[in-house]
Amino acid sequence: MGADIDLNNFDVINELKSWGRWYLDTTNVDGFRLDAVKHIRAEFFPEWLGKLRTDTRRELFAVGEYWSANIDTLQKYIESTNGCMSLFDVPLHYNLYRASISNGEYNMSSIFEGTLVERNPEKAITFVDNHDTEPGQALESYILDWFKPHAYSLILLRQEGTPCVFYGDYYGIPEKEVSPKDELLDTLLKVRKYFAYGKQTDYFNHSNIIGFVREGDEEHADSGLAVVMTDKEGGCIQMNVGKRLANTVFYDCTGNLSETVYVDNEGNGIFYCKDGSTSVWIKKGKYVN
Repeated sequence: MGADIDLNNFDVINELKSWGRWYLDTTNVDGFRLDAVKHIRAEFFPEWLGKLRTDTRRELFAVGEYWSANIDTLQKYIESTNGCMSLFDVPLHYNLYRASISNGEYNMSSIFEGTLVERNPEKAITFVDNHDTEPGQALESYILDWFKPHAYSLILLRQEGTPCVFYGDYYGIPEKEVSPKDELLDTLLKVRKYFAYGKQTDYFNHSNIIGFVREGDEEHADSGLAVVMTDKEGGCIQMNVGKRLANTVFYDCTGNLSETVYVDNEGNGIFYCKDGSTSVWIKKGKYVN
């Protein structure tokens, strides 16, 4: 930002290590978001983060912003930094963006193809939008409002990846006339907290209507869910939610559908969604609003 830092200079590297320790001691943060890491010598970060983690005996989660839609480029950077940080899943963002502007012509079954969360889920920080993709920015690729529930369901309710919620999606961007989140984002966050557990099975067999289930686990009472979404006409998918949720009645906690779904004694149920919408089905009688 107006001053180059010479990361080939031993004194500069030592000063940055001292600064990092001072910053941790002063702010007590739990980790770092590292901006524009493609412009910084990759060998620096394993040394810098390694020193801070050793000295503080803390995990110090770190995520780097490497803006590239090329999955091979992201993988190469992760390897060159010895896996010392996660990266934002830029390829997934662009898949979500293209789906939102394709007027129902995007192949939803391929929504995760070529993404970091597909290739390296342990290092993938999934996100929908950020300050660089919002309206008016140089990297503007803002996901249309109608598709936001789809996008957030795909990053919040699945097993893979670590999701990041955009401040502007939650609190709004007044200067860009972007309204604060509606209740649905809060609902999805609560569903993640209380229900998004257990084995995951995908039903990505159609170009428009896709779904997945989480079977729940013993540690989270009544957990488990079923998600169905479409970027075009509504419809249904028969899915199996597992033996734990057999003989159970489900309801759509998004409020898009008022009907209930009965799951038989084998765990099979037919789950629906309306045109261009997402429905999140959880056990009836469990409320998240």
